[in-house]
Order: sequence, then C-alpha cells, then structure tokens
Amino acid sequence: MSPSLFSQSSLFGIGIAFSPLHIGVVTLLLLGRNPLRRSFAYVLGWTLANVLAVAALMLLGHHFAISLEHGEREQVLIDLLGAGGLLALGLYQLTPQATIGEEGMALRLMNRLPEVDTWVLVAIGAAGALLTPENLVFYLKEAGLLLINHPGARADLEITGLYALAASSLLLLPPIAWIASQGGIRGTIEKLENWLQHSAEPLVGVLALVFAAYLLYEGLHGLGLMAGG
Repeated sequence: MSPSLFSQSSLFGIGIAFSPLHIGVVTLLLLGRNPLRRSFAYVLGWTLANVLAVAALMLLGHHFAISLEHGEREQVLIDLLGAGGLLALGLYQLTPQATIGEEGMALRLMNRLPEVDTWVLVAIGAAGALLTPENLVFYLKEAGLLLINHPGARADLEITGLYALAASSLLLLPPIAWIASQGGIRGTIEKLENWLQHSAEPLVGVLALVFAAYLLYEGLHGLGLMAGG
C-alpha cells in the first residue's frame, strides 16, 4: 500500500483536529466534575461523528456512482468550492470583526453550560464535529481517498483508524496532559481559557488559508487534467 494514502489521510484528519473552539471545550471540561470522563466523552462523540460521516459519504458515493477521482468534475468542484469556503473563513477570522466573534462567544457559552450528563456530552461532541462547516471538505476528501484507491477491507480499517486518531489527536492533548500532570495543569487551564477566547480566531484563520491554498492547487491541477483529457 502506498505510504501516500496514510499521509493524505493523516493530513485530512489533522485538518479536522485543528479546531481551537473544540480543543477549548475539551480543556474547559477538565475544570468541572469528573474531568477525565467528561472530556473523553466529548472526544468520543467527536471521533464517532468524524468516522460515521466518512462512512456515510462512501455509501452515497457507491450508491450514486459519484466520481471523486482527482481530475474528475465532482472532485474538482469539491476542491474549488472547499478552497473558496476556507478562503472566506480564513479571511474573516483574521479581521478585527472576528476578535470578539463566534469562536469566543461559543467558548464562553460552553463554559456556562450546566454540567450535563456524560452521554449528553457524547452527543454534543458529535454535533460539534458535524456542524463545523470546514469539516465537510475533509470528510469528502477522506471518503474520496478510500473510494478511489480501493485498498481493501483491512487497509480501509487501518487508514480509517489512522484518520480517526489524527482527527482527535489535538483534542486528546488536554486530557493526556491532565493525566501526565495528575491534575496539576488546572491553574494553567484557567489562564489558558482567557487566551483561547481571544486568540482562537487568528489560529483558525491561518490554518484555513493554508488548507484553502492546498485545495486551490488540487482544484486547478484537476482542471488541467480535465482539459488535457
């Protein structure tokens, strides 16, 4: 199996994982009761949603015979629309209007939520993944990667497992740090909360622009293949 499958799948997963809003939510959950159980519950919901979304798109691709191969019309459209959406998101997040924007408001809202049950946090984590607009681009890219290459059932599971781990990796850092420090990072989290509320937007903006450039390159290269075909 080509190592590029693993590297591309990891790239799409990291694109999903780099979400300061959701990393902040997991971090804030460590300040409440049963910190590890509650934070891991949120990550569990996030992970399940990311995997099931790709599985659902693969089923749709098989059912409707949608071609997601590089250079095909549907994939070029996905790349260019995704690039445009991420470009708009990135530029907005870097504007002064976003300084006290939706990311900061969402963090403050999550901080004020009542301490809901563990399984409700699983549902909230899943909803958070599915309602993050930029994630759809990476779901489509991951589903297309598996549909095009047909690596086989075992390889599908291996690649999906790597994708799931990558998509959850950054959200797992706060609880892992909590375990390693035996709860000693509480003071750091309390300081980090304010920083996240005021610095999430630029981080999201920069990464959105990086992935927009990548998708634009993919889309333009695909257009070239279409024209040459």
